[in-house]
Amino acid sequence: MTKLLTAYLISFPENEDFPWRIGVTAFSIEDAFLILEYFNYDWHKHATRVSVVEGITWDELEVNNIRPNMGTIVVRGVWYPNLNLGVFIPLALT
Repeated sequence: MTKLLTAYLISFPENEDFPWRIGVTAFSIEDAFLILEYFNYDWHKHATRVSVVEGITWDELEVNNIRPNMGTIVVRGVWYPNLNLGVFIPLALT
């Protein structure tokens, strides 16, 4: 069975020192967290609370900050901030 990619918008609403939001496209939320860890982004492990919007679409994204600073949302990886292009993320993470 083929796994489909899903876009996630992850935030840490109770931790002001953490990033505002991070966008990741992955096979699952667990895969998304593994991708973040691959880039040494482990805020989800230390946050007071992690908020996840699963299946976020272009139309739902914030217009003035996220859209102008994002990468391709349909490719597996971190798309906000833009880390997708030219970065190999091993499938062995899944």
